[in-house]
Amino acid sequence: MVSADLSETVNNFFKQNLNFEQTSFNSVTGNFEKSFGTFVRNDDNSIEIEIISPFNEKYFINYDGIEIYDLDFDQKKYIKFEDISYGLLSIINNDFTVDDLSINYYDEKNFTLINNGNEYSFEILNENNIQIRYKDNMSIDTLINFIKS
Repeated sequence: MVSADLSETVNNFFKQNLNFEQTSFNSVTGNFEKSFGTFVRNDDNSIEIEIISPFNEKYFINYDGIEIYDLDFDQKKYIKFEDISYGLLSIINNDFTVDDLSINYYDEKNFTLINNGNEYSFEILNENNIQIRYKDNMSIDTLINFIKS
């Protein structure tokens, strides 16, 4: 079954250490903005995301919430998941199955899923690379390219 294979492939992919490049279109300036970083899944299933450029930030994500460290300004913030809408993080952090979400499968490497009213388009480029396209909470077109480390 294609759908079960795709969800298993994506779930397994996000259990590994990854690098990423996020590209967003800034409609005010008319420019594409990029950020780069790492994605690490810890043994306790928590996630560490480090933004390396253009800012220096770290995010520690577990089932309770997100700790955000702005290393440039030496600031720390904690947000409980119940206080935010976390569509993409929910998918990556909690795994997903074909029964959990509204998923449209296009072929063995492309699908779109809807979570909390938000649409996420996944494209498996190869076994080492997955791209996700979506509009963020400010309706900004965003593309994240995840690559195995």
